Amino acid sequence: MEKTVVLCASFILFQNERILVEKRELTKKTDPGKVAIPGGHVENGETIEAACIREMMEELNVKPNNLEFLTKELHNNGYYYENIHYFVCTSWEGEIKSLEAEQVYWVDVNDVEVLDFEADRAAMEHFRENILE
Repeated sequence: MEKTVVLCASFILFQNERILVEKRELTKKTDPGKVAIPGGHVENGETIEAACIREMMEELNVKPNNLEFLTKELHNNGYYYENIHYFVCTSWEGEIKSLEAEQVYWVDVNDVEVLDFEADRAAMEHFRENILE
């Protein structure tokens, strides 16, 4: 049986040579307790960029001042494939609060080994090659 592909939007919040990552709640059906770049599913009738903006508010209580598309990667979460579109945000309004994850925290931009998903590590490689240099 072929797995479904679901559109997702993830956001790399970048500040002071660090990125924000989340530790997913242990109660999540998919990838519980894993460390990931925050994001979520695109809803019907929603653009990927609009989903990214909505997810930033729902997950972190912040509104982006800028978003730049970076890349897209495929992640197999064991139930379906996530076609993740990654955006970079360097400026936002609001105070970051972890509203859906077990916790969120900053890591050095070069510490990709903390990320549990190959898709996130590939996106960060693309980020370092195309944004930082």
